[in-house]
Amino acid sequence: MKIHHSIKYVVAVLVIAVTTTSCNDFLDRMPVAQRSPENMFNSEASANAAVSGMYRSMMNSFSFGQSILMIPEYSANHLSNVGTLPEFENFATHGIISSGSTPTQPLPPSNNWLANMWQASYATINSANSIIAGVSQMDASTISEAKKNQFIGEAQFIRALHYFFLVRAFGNVPMEIEPTSEENDAPVKQGNQEELYALIIQDLTGAIDLLPISAGDGLAEKGRASQWAAKALLAKVQLYNATLFTNDFTESVRLAEDVITNGPFSLVSNFINIWQSENTTESIFELQFEEQAVNPWANEIGDNDGNRHFSRGNIIYNLYDSLDNRRAATVKAGTREGFTNRWYIAKYPNLTPATQNFTLIRLAELYLIHAEARARVDNAVSNASYQSLAMVQERAGVETPIGSFANLNEYITAIQEEKEKELMFEGETWFDFCRTGLALTKYSTLTDERFFIYPIPAQQFQLDGTLVQNPGYEAGN
Repeated sequence: MKIHHSIKYVVAVLVIAVTTTSCNDFLDRMPVAQRSPENMFNSEASANAAVSGMYRSMMNSFSFGQSILMIPEYSANHLSNVGTLPEFENFATHGIISSGSTPTQPLPPSNNWLANMWQASYATINSANSIIAGVSQMDASTISEAKKNQFIGEAQFIRALHYFFLVRAFGNVPMEIEPTSEENDAPVKQGNQEELYALIIQDLTGAIDLLPISAGDGLAEKGRASQWAAKALLAKVQLYNATLFTNDFTESVRLAEDVITNGPFSLVSNFINIWQSENTTESIFELQFEEQAVNPWANEIGDNDGNRHFSRGNIIYNLYDSLDNRRAATVKAGTREGFTNRWYIAKYPNLTPATQNFTLIRLAELYLIHAEARARVDNAVSNASYQSLAMVQERAGVETPIGSFANLNEYITAIQEEKEKELMFEGETWFDFCRTGLALTKYSTLTDERFFIYPIPAQQFQLDGTLVQNPGYEAGN
């Protein structure tokens, strides 16, 4: 896949942006992009450094540090920006510019956020591929079997996480599963969505077998993937896979029940504590930011001079019932002169500096995944399903009686709307509404399911002539 002449540079730049951390943090290692292939996998310490570089590449503003969370929130009509800039508003109005080209028609410009997310995702995937290939070949004299399994499992988990984003954001994307370099940069197969889900499920199933049950509680382990994280992500992936392809929700139910019942997790008693604390009992997989590696997303959303993004009008505030305690923890009124008419994002309070962690997977989402999947398996608004929905609603203070739902379809829609309120500004709503087609009824500017996914960035067609653009974004459309 001809994107990797730039990927080495991108990895280096992204990693450099967050290189300095405390000496006790597991991320305080020489990143993968700063090591040569000859010494990258010659010891357990060097392999660990490669793994740390992989995690670091997720923390920049083009990845889960900002863009991968922010852009879907614009598509979900949750955000506005200070200048109503087209680069953001085009997502909110579902009018992303096409990116296809023909020999007789010039290539139109592409939205830079799409190009950045694509490049950043494949940069991290390339790091994961290098770890899987390199650690697999390490001799027993240079690494313990436990660490070998852990490092490979972590790479499989991170690769699956990024392909899960790419398939939901862009649809059919190249299936890069081998490490690439300037000497090895041939185009690879552009997988269809069903093939990509199969790859993601294979990676996560493998990761479950290889990862430790717990990554550990020390500074050197926080932020690393565990077996529970892989199970939780796979429960979510299986929900999507069943909705789109198999109509078999049993695996999603099984995995979600395993995490809920057997995992060491519990809902925090007060919703706001998720954001005022870090690595809570609810957190399953959490990106670790600190003063020397600040959170780019949190840095731009507070009620301060650096703010660029805020809640769209009164939409979010009005979404919550007045008794819903999540409202005050999700949005807050502006306090600065001239900005008191704005609602700001309240979920990231550690803004000076912006050290707020971001929890990519937490228990409340698993309850809502289970609620939907269990109802679909039972083909009813069953008590087993409802109890999971009630766990989330009870904490919010707004429980809806089970008898309030007229039918299964209404109930599943209610679960998705509950997930929107629970996971607001966490990058999930847009993809979840598109998964079931609910997006077509939620957004007046979205009239065609072809636009559930974004166009493949224009630059990629200059690098790989075998790529096929997504329907609706071809040249001339």
